[in-house]
Amino acid sequence: MVSIFKKLFSKKRNILIFYSVIVLAFSYFSYFKNYDYPPAVFWDENYHIASAQKYLTGVMFMETHPPLGKLVIALGEYLIHPNDAINKSEFTKTDYIKDFPAGYSFAGVRFFSALFAWLSAIVFFYIFYFISKNPHTSLIFSSFYIFENALITHSRAAMLEGSHLFFILLAILYFVYLVQKPSRKTLLNYLILGILVGLTISIKATGAITVFLFPFLFVWDWKYQGLTLILRKGLFFAVGSITIFSLVWYIHFSLGKTVADDKFYKASEEYKEIMTKGLTSDPKYFPTMLKDNFAYMANYNKGVPKLDVCKPDENGSYPLAWLVGDKSINYRWEKSGDGVRYMYLQVNPITWFLSLAGIILSLILIIGRVVFKTPIKNKNLFYLITTFATLYVIYMAIMLHIERVMYLYHYFIPLIFSFVLAFLIFNYIFEGKIANKSKKLYISLIIMVVIIAGTYKFFSPLSYYQPLTTEQFEKRIWFDFWKLKPIE
Repeated sequence: MVSIFKKLFSKKRNILIFYSVIVLAFSYFSYFKNYDYPPAVFWDENYHIASAQKYLTGVMFMETHPPLGKLVIALGEYLIHPNDAINKSEFTKTDYIKDFPAGYSFAGVRFFSALFAWLSAIVFFYIFYFISKNPHTSLIFSSFYIFENALITHSRAAMLEGSHLFFILLAILYFVYLVQKPSRKTLLNYLILGILVGLTISIKATGAITVFLFPFLFVWDWKYQGLTLILRKGLFFAVGSITIFSLVWYIHFSLGKTVADDKFYKASEEYKEIMTKGLTSDPKYFPTMLKDNFAYMANYNKGVPKLDVCKPDENGSYPLAWLVGDKSINYRWEKSGDGVRYMYLQVNPITWFLSLAGIILSLILIIGRVVFKTPIKNKNLFYLITTFATLYVIYMAIMLHIERVMYLYHYFIPLIFSFVLAFLIFNYIFEGKIANKSKKLYISLIIMVVIIAGTYKFFSPLSYYQPLTTEQFEKRIWFDFWKLKPIE
């Protein structure tokens, strides 16, 4: 009997290893291969590369986002250092680099964003595996991430989303693991979850949505604990988050030892004195520097314009329009022979519409339970569906109340939630057929993957800066609301 169990375990382990290799192989080609192409800047890289260079030269600056994302970009440049022979002194004198020196390589500054985006595929696979314990369906639904054109375009750049989504996915993975864990959650478990949440918040403020993972874990864990233990676990979660968040800011302050062109970013006189005396690494002055940076961030966001759909060059869009991929953004273009090379933030419509179906079905299931008291087939799956549907609704509700212009990539976080919801609702609806290994079901899933991969391939020239004629471009305008426009 023992030998039988060993064989079964070994077989499942080998399948997981094999599928992990498949996921990493396909995601390597979609996310990481030739990540330094095009050899030209696009979208917010002008800002983030300037910030990264300031870290490398010890120049103080303030920015609209927390520091970790830019620190990661700087680390890539520091480790690979492909531009040592290039004069980059002008980078530290500006917050927006207009002109890059000839021969500048993006291999360093884009490295970690592309690497994290690549590794996120395997995290996705194991999120699905911990939910279902089914490696086959987990592999199939990983295609939602592996072949998602918009995520690919944005993640292969010196921007924040590649690293941000990676840590968000790690937090989700750990949360799902803990929910599926049959025993009581330990103080260490809550501390680790807090650390992961702290990392997401340290890159972009939108990562704060992961804080809501704590109350859902807290409720799930309720039956195992009393009030005193609950408070202790909450404290450990908070300590983990605050410690990481503070440590990241401390590193930011410690690296900013000098000022370029007398630019203090509206720092207070006290902060200026701290800089003059070279005390930025002194923890005693940490609150002062943090307060000034928060004030700068708040003031900066007040100055961001509102959405104006009447502007002919408006790249922003309404949050509710994001659900169907509106609006695609032309990051850059250049004429190439008889065609034009495009770098477009363009969605894979198959994955977006399937995930939208997952959102709708999840909400119908939850409303049906609350209003009509419909029976729950699987309490574990239903709880996870409720969790991620709630996170999705909270995030979108916050976005709808923000007045400043927002862009399609601000939907990436709820898009991640919707991928998880699509997988959850699939398992909930087809639980019996999955258990019975229905051939028709698996054939349908394989067809779905082929369609997703084929659609990704069709739109891939817009993600990888490959030339298209006007006729070829127009064939990719499936919907007018995407607002795709060919360059004549």
